[in-house]
Amino acid sequence: MGQLLAFLFKYRAFFIFLCLEFLCIVLIVSNNDYQRSAYISSSSGFVGGITETSDNIGDFFSLKRVNKELAEENARLKAELLGLRTAPIDSLDQKLIITDSTERSNYRLISAEIVNNNIRNTSNFFMINKGSNDGIMPEMGVISPFGVVGKIRTVSKKYSIGISLLNTRNSFSAKHQSSDRIGTVQWDGADPKFAQLLYITPDVEVQKGDTIVTSGFSSIFPKDMIIGRVEGSQKDANSTYLNIKVALSVDFGRLSYVRVIENVEKIEQDSLINANPEDIQ
Repeated sequence: MGQLLAFLFKYRAFFIFLCLEFLCIVLIVSNNDYQRSAYISSSSGFVGGITETSDNIGDFFSLKRVNKELAEENARLKAELLGLRTAPIDSLDQKLIITDSTERSNYRLISAEIVNNNIRNTSNFFMINKGSNDGIMPEMGVISPFGVVGKIRTVSKKYSIGISLLNTRNSFSAKHQSSDRIGTVQWDGADPKFAQLLYITPDVEVQKGDTIVTSGFSSIFPKDMIIGRVEGSQKDANSTYLNIKVALSVDFGRLSYVRVIENVEKIEQDSLINANPEDIQ
């Protein structure tokens, strides 16, 4: 304390000068309109700059939380669309056709974040940050805002591993939307941007750009969810089926947030199928 008093006493003239200078500035600004407006303008700009910088820093650190909230809100809205049975549910097509309310199905969407993803192997998997604690179970479908991603394979309390559509051992029941013909979408292990639509006969007129969607013939995905668009087609060696190349709507190399589809009627549907397999086949 004594050192501080000695310091103030030693430089008392300087501190008195600063006080008088500050008092002069206050008097000038208070009694002159031009100086007052200039002070307000400059101080507002300075304070505004600091505030903006502070807000930008805060926004940067809150991006993860905001993205999570947006993903959850999008999942809720998507679930409502599924409840309305819109056709098609296609992120590339903004026209939504609402069908009869008697066709509504009960779906719940759970938003999740991709924490690990592989696209370089022939059997690719991904991991999400939601598990059994969040209601995730095996055989639930997984989608992104752009289309079908895969389905859940194994689950722990906090995480789940899913089979990617980019897996040569994984296939999905699909439909050529223009003709309503049912086939199977399967990846051939080559380009992660393309898959194959199989078992469509040559009598079906297939054009480049035609939409390929889910058929709804499984309890995993609702019908008419976008998978991709036709890139090209040709007859196979025996002219029995068409080899249809499909440009996938999902960019698997940029997956970030996804939604897991819970079909609340799946257990009932599966139990009925398992009890009467010969009737279904």
